Amino acid sequence: MKRCLVTGATGFIGSHVVHQLLGEGWQVLSVSRNAAPTISQNHKHIALDLHDPAAVEQVVESQRPSHLIHLAWEATPGKFWHSKENFRWVSSSAFLLDAFIRHGGEKAVLAGSCAEYKWENRPLDEEKSPLNATTYYSASKLAFKDLAEVIARDISLIWARIFFPYGPDEDQNKLISYIFREISADRLPVIQTPDRAVDMIHVEDVSAALEKLAASDATGTINICSGNAHLPHEIALEFSKLMGKPALEKSLRNSVETHHAIITIRGTNKKLADLMGGQLRNTLAQGLRTYLPPSSTAK
Repeated sequence: MKRCLVTGATGFIGSHVVHQLLGEGWQVLSVSRNAAPTISQNHKHIALDLHDPAAVEQVVESQRPSHLIHLAWEATPGKFWHSKENFRWVSSSAFLLDAFIRHGGEKAVLAGSCAEYKWENRPLDEEKSPLNATTYYSASKLAFKDLAEVIARDISLIWARIFFPYGPDEDQNKLISYIFREISADRLPVIQTPDRAVDMIHVEDVSAALEKLAASDATGTINICSGNAHLPHEIALEFSKLMGKPALEKSLRNSVETHHAIITIRGTNKKLADLMGGQLRNTLAQGLRTYLPPSSTAK
C-alpha cells in the first residue's frame, strides 16, 4: 500500500488532504508541530518540528514514506507575506525533501503559490506566464522550487501552484468568511478591493487535486485553480441568493453592475482538468453552500 507523508497536516488544506488520501485507500503519515488524533487504522500522526533536522531524519528513516505532499510553510494571516520565517522554510523543506529521497521516496508534491506569478490581467499559465516574486513569501517559494528540482531530479516531482483556497473551516479573517458573516447578519459587507477579481477554488477540490497528482504519473508545474475569477460583490450576491435575502440581493445586484474588474488574478487549469477527468466538483455556488447549515439554504 502506498504511504504518503503529509506535512502541515493539521492546517486548513492539510486536514482535508489527509481525509482525501484515506478515502482513496492510502496509508497516511501526517506530521505537524502539535499532536493530533488518529483518524483510521491507515493513519498515523507524529508531532514533528520540521526545523529540527535530526528529528526529521529519524521520522523519515523509520517510516520510509513512498510519497510526500509538503504543505507546511509560514502561513500566519497578515504576516506571512513579509515574514523572515519564509527563509527558514526554504532550508528546512530542502532537508526534508533530501531525506525523503535518500530513504526511498518515489514522488513528491510540493505546494507552490499563485503569488509566484507576475499578476497580469490575462490567464496565468504554467508554461507561458512570467514569474515575479515581490514578497519574502513568493521569493522563498520560487527559491525552494529551483532547489527542489535539483534535489529531486531522480524522482517524480510536482510543483502545485495553489491559487485562492476557501472553505467553511478557513481562517475567519478570510474574505469569504467575512462576507458570509455579514450577509448572515443582514448587513452589506464593506469591500476594500471591489474591483479585484480572483480565482477561488474550494478546499475540497484542492485536496482532491493534490491526491490525484500524487497518485498520477504527472510531473512538472500545475496550477491548482478553478479557471474562473470572481469579484467580492459577486460572491456576496451569491450568498444573498443562497440564504434568501431579497433586500440585500437587490442592493448587491446594483453593486455587481457598478463594479467591474480592473485587476483579475485567474489561472489556466487545462492541465488540472485533464488530470481530474473534467470539471472540479464545486462551482462557486456549490462551494459557498458549504458555509451554510442545510436548513439555511433558500428554496
